[in-house]
Amino acid sequence: MIRYVVAVVLTIALIALAVPAIERGASMNSQRQVETSIAAIDDAATSLTETEETPPDDHPAPRRVVDVTLPQRSLTTESVDHFEITPRESYSSVRYVLADGTTREAAIGERIVWNDPAATESVELGGVGTTRLALTLRSDVNGDPVVVASRV
Repeated sequence: MIRYVVAVVLTIALIALAVPAIERGASMNSQRQVETSIAAIDDAATSLTETEETPPDDHPAPRRVVDVTLPQRSLTTESVDHFEITPRESYSSVRYVLADGTTREAAIGERIVWNDPAATESVELGGVGTTRLALTLRSDVNGDPVVVASRV
């Protein structure tokens, strides 16, 4: 009988020790997935500005399509509560918050705005799963190139 009690106590102790490690692993896995999406956006935006030119108004703008994957909560991942790309003067800052409260910031080398080249509003993505973003190269009100993001 004592063997069974000791076995149960040891099992509970092992589970209690494993849960924080599993939660930390889930957070790190989510961060890795989101960072991969940020890198894909950065690569596409940089490719647009380095290899394309802003077209005249009557021509179609050069475009890249990027899949942004925001993980959902599971045993191996934390969900993303907030994902935002904020345009700055010559670059964009990215901020995301996981459900466990982990907050991270990153930078994208190009200025990215939402839906309108003259806009200054942030690109905000919510929910989980994959969102397709179309990045197009346009000119802002000053004639400077700007990457405009929209959902596909």
